[in-house]
Amino acid sequence: MRSPARRPRGIALLEVIVALVIVATFGAALFSWAGQTYRTANRAVELLDEAEIERNLIELSQAINPARQPQGKLQTELYVYDWQSQPLRAPVDQVRHPMGISPYQVGLYKLNLRVLRRADQSLVLQRDLQVAGQLQARMRSSSPFGIGAP
Repeated sequence: MRSPARRPRGIALLEVIVALVIVATFGAALFSWAGQTYRTANRAVELLDEAEIERNLIELSQAINPARQPQGKLQTELYVYDWQSQPLRAPVDQVRHPMGISPYQVGLYKLNLRVLRRADQSLVLQRDLQVAGQLQARMRSSSPFGIGAP
């Protein structure tokens, strides 16, 4: 008589190894995807920070009058905004039609703007812009047409 066939109990070693290989493959793919997502998110935050700094530089360049303040610094919580200007064209009288010559002179300036990280003074961004500057060269006329009073 033959001995009855034995049914295997539990899981065979080969089945465990195959299951571990499948789980490890999915785990490695998931880990790689999570790392790439993290790097992409960090790069997006860096780009947003750069855009904010760029907007701040544009606003600062519009607020600076290089004819009156050729250099200076503005410190914020995180950054130091530093600027220096050099005249590109000598100031000339501003003419307003039909009122004649304005009390202001206008010149063109090269404005060098730098943004430094306040913590370590490392350079974050630097831009050179051309901006207009104005100075009051004479007193305002009391006449509505810019002509001296009689």
